[in-house]
Amino acid sequence: MGTCLNIGLMQSAGEKMDFESCIERIERDVDNLVNGMNRPEIILGVEMGIGRYFQGQDPLSGDVIPGQVTDRLARIAKKHGIYLAPGSMLERAEEDGETRCYNTLPIFGPDGRLIDTYRKICPYLPAEEVFTPGDRYVTFRIEEKDITIGVMICHDWCFPEISRNLTLLGAEILFRPAIDPEGLYEVCRTIPQTRAFENQCYFISLNMTGEWLGSYAYGHTMVAAPDGHLVYEAGENPAALTLTLDIDAVRDARRIGTCYTEQLLRQLPYFNPPMDVYRDLSKAPLYKDLPKPDLTIRDRDRRIAAEGIQTIAKDRDS
Repeated sequence: MGTCLNIGLMQSAGEKMDFESCIERIERDVDNLVNGMNRPEIILGVEMGIGRYFQGQDPLSGDVIPGQVTDRLARIAKKHGIYLAPGSMLERAEEDGETRCYNTLPIFGPDGRLIDTYRKICPYLPAEEVFTPGDRYVTFRIEEKDITIGVMICHDWCFPEISRNLTLLGAEILFRPAIDPEGLYEVCRTIPQTRAFENQCYFISLNMTGEWLGSYAYGHTMVAAPDGHLVYEAGENPAALTLTLDIDAVRDARRIGTCYTEQLLRQLPYFNPPMDVYRDLSKAPLYKDLPKPDLTIRDRDRRIAAEGIQTIAKDRDS
């Protein structure tokens, strides 16, 4: 028998975003998963699945890390002796004399230790203008099985450079908690398979389902194999289940070739494609005529009005 990893997935709804309700749900789902026939060794959750605020406080108040929220999550991981990355949360941090908000994924070990935290590098601007972008890639190891997992959050997957950098850091599984809204399913449904194929790894896209801040997330969590085939796809309802991934499939693909032909990662340093524009993206010819990005909702409204796309509705501030 090769190297396998049992992964628990929590595709949860987002109608309640206070920490108390979210952690109660996480505890319930974790208990159910670890008491199932196929017991998980690591359990994963959705973007903002941990919550955004304490009951009675501002909806964007968040919590510090380490803090009350991560302390409770650490106890859950230690209680069951599992790795736990139960989704992301709103982190509040005092830095350089100001308060900043991050969309942050905490990762816990079986002993309850906070192994690392990943801050979303590419917030979904301008809708997530409240969040400060993170500035580092994060991978962590399942030491007992010598497996490396790389993490990103939602919009990060739109930038293949992030997946590729995590892969070059040794990730054999790429994990992406998300809140993908209705209307994007058909557009996004092949991305997990593409990222898995081009990086010869497993790609887990774990998406929220149901109502979220006046919109709806479509669920349909997906797990793609290193050859690009879809291993699993959930539906639109909340779900919690455990899958067993054969990590040797990753190692065989990288060592021999995907479908015994495609030597994608082995050939990368041989070809070493020149990437001169990455030294200063702003000087790339593409950006000569493109407008600056919309960093706030007001910027976005002005751009859409200037393009003649939205000319009827009143200004948001009126």
